[in-house]
Formats: sequence, C-alpha cells, structure tokens
Amino acid sequence: MTFPFEFRDRAPVRFTFKSGKAGPPKAAIRTLTCQFEGESLRLTGPDGPMLRVRLLAPVRSSGAPRRVEVVESNAFFHWQRVHWPDPNWPRVIEVRADALGRVVVVAHLQRNLSGDGRVPDFGWEIETRASPATLRTGRSAVAVSGSIGRHFFQHGQSCALVFEGERWRIEHPTAALKRRGRVEVHTNAAGGLVYRYWRCTADERVPMQQAAWRRAEFVVSPADQAPLTATLETSHEVQCDWRLWDELYACGPPLNLSDQPVLAELVRYHHGAIVRSMAVGDDWGNVTSYTDSQEHGAAFGMNRLNHCPSILEEAWRTGDRRLREAALLWCDNFHDLTIWWGKPQRGGTRYNNVIAQGRTPPDDDRTYMWRSNDAVHFCTKGYDAFLLAYEETGDPRMWEAFTAQLAYAAEHVHALSETRNVGDVRDFVRLHRFTGQADHLEQALRLFRELRTRLSTGDLFDQGGERLESELPFIEEDTVGLRHGYAKPYIIGYALAGLPELARLAPDEPKLRDVVRAVADFLADSQDPVGGWRYPHPRSSRLLLANSMEQAWQLVQADRLLGPQESHLNAIERVLRQRLHGWRKTGKVFSSLTGWELATGKVKTNTELYALYAKPTDRDPARDYDEGRPELGTCPPEGLVYLPEVLAFYLKHRPAARLLAPPRADEPLGKVLARIPQSR
Repeated sequence: MTFPFEFRDRAPVRFTFKSGKAGPPKAAIRTLTCQFEGESLRLTGPDGPMLRVRLLAPVRSSGAPRRVEVVESNAFFHWQRVHWPDPNWPRVIEVRADALGRVVVVAHLQRNLSGDGRVPDFGWEIETRASPATLRTGRSAVAVSGSIGRHFFQHGQSCALVFEGERWRIEHPTAALKRRGRVEVHTNAAGGLVYRYWRCTADERVPMQQAAWRRAEFVVSPADQAPLTATLETSHEVQCDWRLWDELYACGPPLNLSDQPVLAELVRYHHGAIVRSMAVGDDWGNVTSYTDSQEHGAAFGMNRLNHCPSILEEAWRTGDRRLREAALLWCDNFHDLTIWWGKPQRGGTRYNNVIAQGRTPPDDDRTYMWRSNDAVHFCTKGYDAFLLAYEETGDPRMWEAFTAQLAYAAEHVHALSETRNVGDVRDFVRLHRFTGQADHLEQALRLFRELRTRLSTGDLFDQGGERLESELPFIEEDTVGLRHGYAKPYIIGYALAGLPELARLAPDEPKLRDVVRAVADFLADSQDPVGGWRYPHPRSSRLLLANSMEQAWQLVQADRLLGPQESHLNAIERVLRQRLHGWRKTGKVFSSLTGWELATGKVKTNTELYALYAKPTDRDPARDYDEGRPELGTCPPEGLVYLPEVLAFYLKHRPAARLLAPPRADEPLGKVLARIPQSR
C-alpha cells in the first residue's frame, strides 16, 4: 500500500489497516515525471527542475527494442523497469517516483563476457540549468563553480548536491558503502550545471565476473526530505507488532529477558555482530564473517544464504531495523554477485571462493572473494530468503532470484552423492508452509527419499553417500576424510534443518522420524565437552566453537518434533555456556580450540600429526583443555544468527541459572577459560 502522510511534528503516529471496499481511483500526484529518450531520461515537473540524465556505460551493440515493465503504479507511486538487451552488456534502468517529489533511478548493468573481468566506466551524467548549488560532504560545503568540484567515496564518506536555491538534492545512498567512485560537478559556459556520478571507473578495477550484475543509483528529492537508507527506503522508523509477523511466518515472540540483564546484553552483542558481519567495498552487502576488531565483514566467507532467513525473523521479532536491512542487502548482493545467471544451469549458486578450489583469482587478487563461473548444487540453499525479501520489498529482482534458484534446485539438487543437500528440505517445507503449494512438499519428500537410499548403520549417513566404515584411520582433514565413509557432524546436521518439520507434514513417511532421532542423538553424543564439535571427524584435533550455534539450532529443530530430550538439552546447554562465559570473560566469541600438538609445537604440519595417530581413538582430546590454544574474536554468520532462537528454546525448558553458573575449575570449559586472561 502506498499513500502520502504529512507529519505535524516528531511524535509517532499509529496506522491501522482494515479491509474495505475500494474507493474511486485518485488522480496521480507527481512533482517530477520521468520520460525516456532512448537510454537517456528527462525528469521534469511544474515545481521542480528539469534534469537531462544520461547513463555512462558501454555502448550497446544490439539494436533490439527495449522492454518496459511496470512494477507498481498508483496515484502516489510509480515504479517501472526498462530492459535493454545486449549480447555483452545488457542493462536495466529502474525508476521509482513518488508523490512527495522523490525519484530513485538505478542502473543495473550485467557483464555477459566470458570469464572474469572488471567493471568498465559506469555511472550517470545529469545536466540542469545553473543555479546556486552546494556540494555537501559531512560538515563541509563547497559552492559549485566553473571549476570541477570532486568528492571521492573510498573513505566511506557520503555527499549530496543541493541545488535550485537549496530546494532540491541529489545523493547516492549506497556509494559510500561501496568505497568506490566519485562525484564531479561544475557549471559550464552555456549556463548549465553538469553533475557526474561515477559508480566506478575502469582504472579502479572493480571485479565483475561473467553474468554478474553491478548497480549505480542516484536519488533526486526535495532538499527538506529525510534521506533514503542503503536499501533505498525511507529512513523513518516503522514498528509493527511481532504478532503480525508471527501470523505470517510463525517466527515466534521476541525473547523476554527483562529479568536477565546479562543474557539480554549477550543477545544485543549478537545483533551488533550480525550487522558488523556485512562487508563493504566491492562485495558490499555480503554477510561474510564477524571479527571483533573490525567494523565490517571480512573479504572471505562461505556465502550460504540459508542463514539469512533467521536474520529477518529476528528483525521481525525485535523490530531491529539494522537486522532487516542486513538481510535484504545480503539478498541484493547474492542476486548480483553469487547467483550464476549464465548458461548452463542458470540460477544455481556459484562456488563461494575459487581459492578454495585451488585456483588463482585474476591478478592474484585476494581483496575480493572471486566466485566460480558456474553453478554448484551443494551451495544452492536458502532461496526461501528471496521469497521473504520479495514480500518485504516488492523488488522483482528478488522474485527472479527466487524462481531461478527454485527451478535450479528442483532439477539439480539431489541428496545422493552429496547428502548434505538434504538441507534443502528446509527451503521446500517452508515454501510449502508460506504458499500452500503441494509441489514444494513433493520436492522436500524427493530429497528425503533420495537420502533414504543412502542410509547406513544406525540410520546415519556419509557425506558422499557411502556405507559407514566400522574401522577408520585418524582423520584430520577432508583430503583424508572424503576417502572414507563416516558420519561427519558438520554434514550430518543438515538433516535436522528441515526433516523435523517435514515429519510433521508426512508423519507416515518410512524412516523419516527415525533419521531425525538418530542424527540428533549422534550430534549430542559426538559433541566435545567444551561445547563444540570437532572438524571434520569427532576425534580430529581442531575444535570449532563459533560454528556450534548452528548445530545447537539443529538440535532445537529436532526436539520440536521429538519433544525435549535430556541429552539434546545438555548439548545445547554446553554450546550456550561456552558462548556466554567466553564472552563474559573476554567480550568476544570463543571461536575455536587448536589441538595441543600444534599449540605446543609438538608438530608443525598435519603430516607429522598423522604420524602420531593411527586411529581416531589413539588421540586423547583431554590434553587440549590444558594445552590447546584458545582462539577468540571471530565468528561466521551461522554462529551468530541462531542464538536468539536457541536461547529461547532452552529457557522454555531449563532455568537461566544453569547457564549463568560459572564453569567449575575441573570441567573442560573451566580448564580452558582459566587459561584465558580476563579482558572484559
């Protein structure tokens, strides 16, 4: 729904929506109107300036006609996209104009050249009549003159041009976050004002892979209007009752921690850490990882969008706008840079990091996470996030991403030779719940039935679908582990993402409930007493603690089906306790525990480690508690986004006092924390 409203003062206003008969259509109100002249635009209005706008981008080689798509049009708001096809550089120009006089223009440029490359010169040129104008940056303001004035965005500072006697403003809500490009403005001898926004220039060498998209936007609005956010939405704070969201998405109530200030502070810390996990610069919007000493996400991350819906759900529960925007910007980034829009297998997710594939990125550039130029089935998950993002924004790009990923998954995602793909059951059962469409439920059942053919001893399974071996060598890394059949905690936990909910929808499906119980019991039994899981094997030397919140969340999903199980609650409790007490002592996430052999210098390589142990049981993990090296301050998204849901489930079944009680000196967690200096 779109309607104008004038606030009389800063007091909040409550709006209530009720169903009723539609009234007569209202006449359109437009302060500025937009007309296309080829690939250029003309913005005009009776009370506004006349702007001639030209896209700065590679010239199209195609003469194919444009296609106009109207996204929304009513008396107060008009949103359209104009598509220009091209074999090399197709583009879409998007215009959103509202009754308040604001016009948002976004150019979407795709690179359809083979292989990896860089963004060409890309931006906008705007011309209007000369008038008193000022380029404002922070607290400084420079009058526009015949000399070219410039502002560069690489240091993260935004700017705005105020013109027509301070009546109108041009700005770029995302430019400072991209850390690229510049603004140039001057008056010319013909009595005009010339303004150029370079989203980037070719010499900045911004990465642009095959079939990827890049965007350049500008906003024209009356100067007295509040600026837009990075999601190109109004900056006014909007709060909705959590019950409305729960009715739609069953996301539940917010945590009530009014009598638990320590736990409330821990939750706030996690909210902030999620926001700080978002990258800026060339991969802006990607939620990569959290580092305590950094304000923004690192260059590298796993790029798994299945963790995004939990960010949105926590935003709905709490009303925290930062979380909502982080989730939506992640979907934006994923659409542009991580979905494979090429052929074949259009719509799948690219492999997140070519370095991890043993390849060297262009120019050995490690400041950007270069993806693969193809689709990878086990990376394609979390596409239900695009449906949520579409319902939040109405952006057709989100719908296009959703339908493309869904079509790819239906054809190419199988739980046979890569059993972790059973995790996509969660996408399909949620889509079935949101839409009521039976085909989503059938896809979820298909994946489980494929997995069922790969079940082995005790209803467990191997990553590659092989039989579980009764005798295993010591396994420290995947290069060895992938040659053997064994239950791997990181992989096997994917079964609990969606199978418990599927079991409620298909209670008579053979083996379904058995697998949920078997996997949950295995996770609880294979957990290290400190409160995490070792990787890749339950007896490997490396103990991952930051990631363990995802496994705890998986146990929560299982027990929503099975009912609270004592052993599962114990495992969840251990995860929460190591997170809480590590943070209370250091103010940081307890990330991992390096094995005593590497920590003490007993060995320096994995080859030397393999020489020490023939079988998994040969290694004594207890020495890690006294001699292993604790690592602090980093956390992937899955270690952050699930804490509120895990904590809420735990507190329904056990008192907070069990979490808050300090670890004993003789227990594994107590031994490790005793060796960490107090720093909080």
